Amino acid sequence: MANKKRAGVWSFLNSRCPRCGKGKVFSGSMFNLQTFANTLGECPKCKLSYEPETGFFFGAMYWSYALIVGSIIIGSITMSLLGMFDYAVYAIPLFIIFLLPLLFRHSRLLMLYIVYPLMYHDLFYGTKRDKNNLEEESENDEEIEEVK
Repeated sequence: MANKKRAGVWSFLNSRCPRCGKGKVFSGSMFNLQTFANTLGECPKCKLSYEPETGFFFGAMYWSYALIVGSIIIGSITMSLLGMFDYAVYAIPLFIIFLLPLLFRHSRLLMLYIVYPLMYHDLFYGTKRDKNNLEEESENDEEIEEVK
């Protein structure tokens, strides 16, 4: 059976591959507004495809929404406890805009760490051959037939 050990929280926080925990998920810096959203196609270490199907990351919008709502609730409670709730109307949107690259990246990472193993169990854990492996095996089979 395939290895079911997964990367941990530290790998999630460092934006690493959910399977091996070593390869990067994003190619650009989080602080560069032009490249913070650039996601690699696959893990450079274990070759896990980060987008198992077209539109996979559309689901990240729901995670992003949940993170933003959570930020608004926590910000509102904090501002209220500090007696500065009147300033929350200005402070919370600025806080969210400042954290947008982080929220965007972590919503995609939540898709990779939670949804990918549940929906694509066989691809994630390697128990089923993906398209790349099938192409390589078919090429190898053709070479073996040519040798015979």
